[in-house]
Amino acid sequence: MSDRGVSQETSQNAPRNGEVQLTIAPDNMTVEARIVPPEPGGAPVTVDQVLAALAAHRVVYGIDHDAIARLVDMAAKGYRMDRSGVVVAEGRRPVDGEDGVVVHHPLLQTPAGYPRVTDSGRADFFDLNMVRNVAQGTVLAQRKPPTEGEPGCDVYGHTVRPRPGRDVRLLAGQGTRLSPDRQSVIAQVEGHASISAGGEVTVSPVFIVPGDVGYATGNIDFVGTVIVRGDVTQGFTVKAGQNVEVHGGIMGGSVEAGGDLLVRYGIVGGRRSQIKAGGKVRCRFIESAEVEAGGDVVVADSVLGSRVSGERVVVTGGRSSIVGGRVRALREISAQTIGSASGTVTEVQVGVPPAVRTELEQIRERLAQVEERFGQFSRTALKHLTAAEREQLASRAATLQAQLVPVQGACVKAFTAVYPGVRITIGAERYTVVDESTNSCFVIGDDGSVVLVPAY
Repeated sequence: MSDRGVSQETSQNAPRNGEVQLTIAPDNMTVEARIVPPEPGGAPVTVDQVLAALAAHRVVYGIDHDAIARLVDMAAKGYRMDRSGVVVAEGRRPVDGEDGVVVHHPLLQTPAGYPRVTDSGRADFFDLNMVRNVAQGTVLAQRKPPTEGEPGCDVYGHTVRPRPGRDVRLLAGQGTRLSPDRQSVIAQVEGHASISAGGEVTVSPVFIVPGDVGYATGNIDFVGTVIVRGDVTQGFTVKAGQNVEVHGGIMGGSVEAGGDLLVRYGIVGGRRSQIKAGGKVRCRFIESAEVEAGGDVVVADSVLGSRVSGERVVVTGGRSSIVGGRVRALREISAQTIGSASGTVTEVQVGVPPAVRTELEQIRERLAQVEERFGQFSRTALKHLTAAEREQLASRAATLQAQLVPVQGACVKAFTAVYPGVRITIGAERYTVVDESTNSCFVIGDDGSVVLVPAY
């Protein structure tokens, strides 16, 4: 498009005046102007002529007067504009709306399977962020709605509509719910939070380890129930607020369960395993491990060289045995054989809560240390402090000693054989087996001592 300047000569041979040429973009958002210089003697283009040309084309928005003045000045100075002109009007482009997004809880944004970096900058390969514990009521995801955007305006003054943002859906899966305004995903239960490839958020009260607990998983610490399809390997720990199921064995690893512990095979500690359960423990065998249960400990085959405690400790198999170590129970310890023909020292203790015996042992050890230190001090102040501690420990030891009254019916049973070297404690009474016997049951007799009666 072009607008020719008004001729100052009316004769046919008058020199050509300067011309304005306008180019309007296909989207009507910009106008470029070029000036064709006049012939010698012709009139140059003025600012008013450029404005008149814009008005003739109904361009009313975004006119750049500074650019027009610069264009006219360039033409007056003889700059050639054969290829490109100057933008003399520009519309306001619309701002498209932002798409809606789902903002997830920080736990769900942290990738699993990578070691945690400690404050000192070291990588902790025992903490791989495999478990994302969340409490009931935790907001796991929130919807940020899309925006409409801001409209624009073309050079003709027409409104240019923006593209509105695309909406997004919240996907509440198992163990979660949508908030009443449907803008958040909230955990309905405590457990492990996860997000699928499709964006569905779930919370499960059960965390499943598909293989071993080891370097591929790191330690597992979960508020609910943990199921391990493989083994708990040496040096690694599983902690669960509820039950733990190990479909393999515990091979030098440690387990702490708030509820029951079920181990399909054995617990092998190498004196490194620390096993604690608030409820029952069931397994095939225990070897060189420490096992502490709030409920019964039920073992299929054997307990070898281990420290085991529970409500009852029952080794049930046809050739079951307890050999070496120390076993404590409140009510009953039983197996086919206790001890060994070689005279392995085996301690079995029943009648009082195992925790009472454990604390009493610790108090006595501490008291012995204090007594030794007391004799080394010569200064009055230090002796006074040590004496106060000694008195406090002795008082607590006396309180615990008074609790060593056995519960009614507390017993130790060895159906096939009990061997010399077995030390039996019922309440505060102790008994050492001297002669091998069969079908044996040790209880507190009428005279208050440990007696041997037939097992039933």
